Amino acid sequence: MIKKRVAVLMLAYADYEAMEISLATFSKSFKGGIKFFILQNGRNTYDCERTYRVAKRYEILFPNNVKVVDWIKPQLPYSAIKELLNSEFMAEFDYICKVDDDVFALREDWLDKLIKCYDQSEEKFGEQLGYVTALVNNNPWGFNEVLDIFNLKEEYFNKYARPHLAGYILNPNDNIEPLKLISANEIYTGCCGTVWGNPYISRWLHKKTSFNPQEFIQKTDALGYKEVDNKRRYSINVMLFKKEFWNNIDLNSNDDEHMTREYCRNNNKKIIADMSNPFVHICFFTQREENRDLLVDFRKIYENWLNLPFPISMCPNKDYENENRLRYLEDKYCKQLVLQNNKKAKWKRYFNIKNSEDRKFKLVTLFGKIYKLKRK
Repeated sequence: MIKKRVAVLMLAYADYEAMEISLATFSKSFKGGIKFFILQNGRNTYDCERTYRVAKRYEILFPNNVKVVDWIKPQLPYSAIKELLNSEFMAEFDYICKVDDDVFALREDWLDKLIKCYDQSEEKFGEQLGYVTALVNNNPWGFNEVLDIFNLKEEYFNKYARPHLAGYILNPNDNIEPLKLISANEIYTGCCGTVWGNPYISRWLHKKTSFNPQEFIQKTDALGYKEVDNKRRYSINVMLFKKEFWNNIDLNSNDDEHMTREYCRNNNKKIIADMSNPFVHICFFTQREENRDLLVDFRKIYENWLNLPFPISMCPNKDYENENRLRYLEDKYCKQLVLQNNKKAKWKRYFNIKNSEDRKFKLVTLFGKIYKLKRK
């Protein structure tokens, strides 16, 4: 695989606070010539427009690496990505590395390692290879692996484990991974697994792993490759695949992770994880509200660790952020009032009735012409 034929693609929507941390960390690897595309898949709300501004900030900071794609109409994530990958704009790329907007690599050579993993896995499995991935901590499959690597199993089961629900909550009739009750002495690694629905567990996990990036790198440095069970749904925070793979997984579903699982399961496509390539995933939507306060700690820790010449956040002061949000809402409201008034003015040019100044006549406007009628 030639690196220049690989495009990194981040789908962005409205999670600007996490994306700022993600892009800051990825930027350390940009000197390696990475081509990084940010597909903005939402507009016209404060959070979406703020996310777009974060993306444009990095396009300005790293013009040789980052390109913001804002000309594709917002739609279902799978469809938006498919439209971009099949466009002439991406014709020069044969491989795609898709990353979530709240996930980031700890190693600067993360993409080189994924490429090497793909090449060696393809040599071993040939056409049976589906995609390769990394070791992601806040991930149902990766969670169990990271606990072993950090020797945290005993602490987890003694202090944090409890009976919990897991499985495909959005579709209880799923016959592969239905909603189920998991005992406290078990970790479920499939769809909507143990860490997915329990924010307090991911909070503890971040403090043990994400907040110690150098230790995370050191503990995983000597690890090899490991096959992920393709019969269970895998939360795909990062994946490297051939571009045509995305077209092949189309199973007429709105859920690209479900489609990926079905395609890999039905065709026995291999999923290989490079365990020496640590990634941090900040939060699933189920964890966002409860763990949002951790973003402040993330910014402080990674600003010190990355030692960048610019701050991670465009607006770290919450008061200023709230003021910006109020200004945005005020501007939208005022523009709506102007639009309504313009519509009324336009309508008045077609039909309007009013009294003359001396109130002796009715002035009737009809299709631009004014008719003067004497009042009785």
